[in-house]
Amino acid sequence: MTSREEVWRKIKEKQESAGGFLTDETAARLVASELGVEVEQALVDSGEFPIAELVLGLNNVSVVGRVVFVYPLQSYLRKNGAENHLAHLIIADKTGTLRVLLWDNRASLVRDGKISRGQVVRILHGYVREARDGQLELHLGDRGQIQVDPQDANKRDYPTNESFLENISSLTTKKKKASIAGTVENVSPIRVFQRKDKTEGKVLQITLKDASGRIRAVFWNNKADDLKDMQVGERLQIIDAKIRQRVDGPLELHVEDKTYVEKLPPLKEEFSKISKLISEGGPIQVEGLVKTKPLKREVLTARGEKVSVTTFELEDDSGRIWISAWREHADIASQVSVGVKVRLKNVYARKGFGESLELTTRASSHVEIVKD
Repeated sequence: MTSREEVWRKIKEKQESAGGFLTDETAARLVASELGVEVEQALVDSGEFPIAELVLGLNNVSVVGRVVFVYPLQSYLRKNGAENHLAHLIIADKTGTLRVLLWDNRASLVRDGKISRGQVVRILHGYVREARDGQLELHLGDRGQIQVDPQDANKRDYPTNESFLENISSLTTKKKKASIAGTVENVSPIRVFQRKDKTEGKVLQITLKDASGRIRAVFWNNKADDLKDMQVGERLQIIDAKIRQRVDGPLELHVEDKTYVEKLPPLKEEFSKISKLISEGGPIQVEGLVKTKPLKREVLTARGEKVSVTTFELEDDSGRIWISAWREHADIASQVSVGVKVRLKNVYARKGFGESLELTTRASSHVEIVKD
């Protein structure tokens, strides 16, 4: 028989191996399971778990989180040939994110549109399993229950959907997957190819940009068909795409069936008043009249690169500010006349001569001449 001291030692070892995320109760449940001890129902149902405290092997688990993503419903055949369904959710609380699998009858909540992104859900009587990629996931069968937008859950306690999106410029191969939102900059024609097994495959490449940079997204097979009609200027949100590094260096995203893809409504353009620009940073959208003749010149960067820059002063009804348009933007700006109205999108404020703020372009910026 295991002594009390031995049990406590095992509990502490469990907590240490989990990096301190486990409460005494959670660790005790795991140890009890390993020792073949049946835990009383009152203990099992004693409370909800933060997502970060979930560990492999827990049963009868309850969690609360915001629905971040809802994946398309999947069908599968039972051994007796009967068709059934499986739905995937990603939920989040302040401690982390969690994939939730809804089996059979519970999957109908997704099929019938009763669960959607942005809602807060309480998952009752789930069980924790390990996915093929090594991540933990919560399964919910017929015994499980879901409460949608429970009245006793404060929605402000749960992260918003937008908080999980990353800037394109921040992506690295250190993470296997990424979630971004961006504007379509280029769409290549869909390409059909033959696999080794002689079946047909499809691939579509789309370049997306946000305020920080741009990246190529590669859509395979069904996803390629779904997005073959995408147009330049439309917006996409891509969730859990695989990050790959191309042979020539740049990163790209690979989008397959399990990747969540959604078309987004156009961004509402809001232009800042020049007088309200008081600190460095961006991205910023401004519009106004060109007040000085644009001056284009060649300069050497700190890396010894020779590039073009065009400078001019811009005025709106609140004030004036100097603009520095670099590289390809310099060519557009150099052709603008005094008195012409221009829009500058995704530009950044920085301190220039005399510590005064000026606006400067980056690769993701856009210089547009406004025609009345």
